[in-house]
Amino acid sequence: MAASRLNINLQALTANYRYLGQLSSSATQTGAAVKADAYGLGLGPVSKALYNSGCRQFFVAHLSEGLALRQEIADQICQIFVLEGPQKDEMPDYLAHQLTPVLNSAEQLDRLSSFNQTVLNPLSAAVHIDTGMSRLGLDKAGFEALTSSMSSSHPLSVCLVMSHLACADEPAHELNTDQLEKFKQLSAAFKDTKKSLSNSAGILLGQEFHFDLTRPGISLYGTMSDPATVDENLQPVFSWQADILQVRMIEKGETVGYGAEFTATRPTKLATLGVGYADGYARALYRPDQGCVATVGIGGYAAPLAGRVSMDLIVADVSHVPDAVLEEACHAELIWEGFRLEDMALARHTIAYEVMTGLGGRIIRHYDGPQSGPPLQGRQITQKTKA
Repeated sequence: MAASRLNINLQALTANYRYLGQLSSSATQTGAAVKADAYGLGLGPVSKALYNSGCRQFFVAHLSEGLALRQEIADQICQIFVLEGPQKDEMPDYLAHQLTPVLNSAEQLDRLSSFNQTVLNPLSAAVHIDTGMSRLGLDKAGFEALTSSMSSSHPLSVCLVMSHLACADEPAHELNTDQLEKFKQLSAAFKDTKKSLSNSAGILLGQEFHFDLTRPGISLYGTMSDPATVDENLQPVFSWQADILQVRMIEKGETVGYGAEFTATRPTKLATLGVGYADGYARALYRPDQGCVATVGIGGYAAPLAGRVSMDLIVADVSHVPDAVLEEACHAELIWEGFRLEDMALARHTIAYEVMTGLGGRIIRHYDGPQSGPPLQGRQITQKTKA
């Protein structure tokens, strides 16, 4: 059995979903971004919990993710939007599995239009307009091609017009209002079509940015895009633990780990933990020359790393953890009250997205809260019940 595990609280997840929905007017629906295996937490259990909380619009990045999600919630009526849109020869899969392509280019418009002329039940699509991100989305020429196609003999059925905010995590950034105004102007061509602009950070910009559908992602999982920003109304959704594999004493002058980067300055008690960079626990979390030494929690006591992070193991200095606590402990907390997800992201000079989506596949995922259906293939899922 793996020596590292995530404890995922589905009730906290759904509480976050409800909170984010309450920030919008009653006319606005709240979707969910569940791409990248629901940000590393498990596509099946997360999506089912969100569906049971009322979510009916899900967003994934790739066709393969859409297919996996449709398999997980095959009997449920919902829309699954594939953000990167249809690639060559993928259109039959969209139709067969009731997936909604998001069109980002004139080529994808042509691809869908040509396919729809060959089938009895043409596919509807979402349209992504680039309003300032310069990443995916229809540019000016693509948008003109789209509007021209609407007056053709085979017009596309557009169910959603969307764009993506580039700087929503900086509320004062002028690009936010620029994109809002551009989106209003361009999307006006689709008077009776639903519209969507806001991601997690965009929701916090105010209801003017919400339109008909919001698309929260990282906020569902209890954090925000900027690791320095904390919304006290969001509940942490997961913690991360690793087994204590061994406890030992070393003498003053002895070293620890590859490169002998840690040298004991006194007799030191060490705990070796079953987690490493293969699990997503980054080597950057031990950089004493740059003032970065992560801590783990054992019985509520913080223990700093001692030595480099290796592939499967880390070592912590537990000299200040009481013996009675250490004797009872079987694991250490990696993400916990004393070293939150945001702290880990800041220590790595990155964002929570990268931490979460980098969580390794061999980590066991445990789920608290209601879920249904079989476990995801390749994951061990345990269901805790309350007496």
